[in-house]
Amino acid sequence: MDYPRYLNDLDPVYAAVVATLLEHADVRGMDGFRHHDRTALTHSIGVSTRAWALARRLGLDAESVARGALLHDFFLYDWRDGTNPRHPTGHARVALANARARFELNPVEEDIIVSHMWPIGKPFYSYSESALVSLVDKYVSTMEVALLFVRTLRSFGYAVAQRLKARLIASRA
Repeated sequence: MDYPRYLNDLDPVYAAVVATLLEHADVRGMDGFRHHDRTALTHSIGVSTRAWALARRLGLDAESVARGALLHDFFLYDWRDGTNPRHPTGHARVALANARARFELNPVEEDIIVSHMWPIGKPFYSYSESALVSLVDKYVSTMEVALLFVRTLRSFGYAVAQRLKARLIASRA
């Protein structure tokens, strides 16, 4: 299997749980869609690995958490192109339909996918595992957006500093 480099660093127990998903071309294709400051695949792996580790510690269904979290953003389109104006409230259902069409899912995995956007999207969680994944997704998303914001500020600050420097040099001439 020709995994991108970061996939080789996954915990072997976790990797075994999600191997059939990661081998699927459409799941791997998530790497082509930008999501926050990374791709949909790297975001989903970040959510999935963190939620899986917490689920193991909490005695929850860690396998369903790992699989459901990996597929929670399996919407397979670029939401930034403007053709999906209901993305924030509708992508969970699209992700569930895509996952059902390609994989056999259990009820916990389905609920994780469809409810991860609560309270913006509906329905409310039916399982503790769903609430866990939703909270981890919100944490990971917040960190990703914060990093994107910081990078933007740094880049903006650099541009402003360069303009000020140019003005200073021009004023001395």
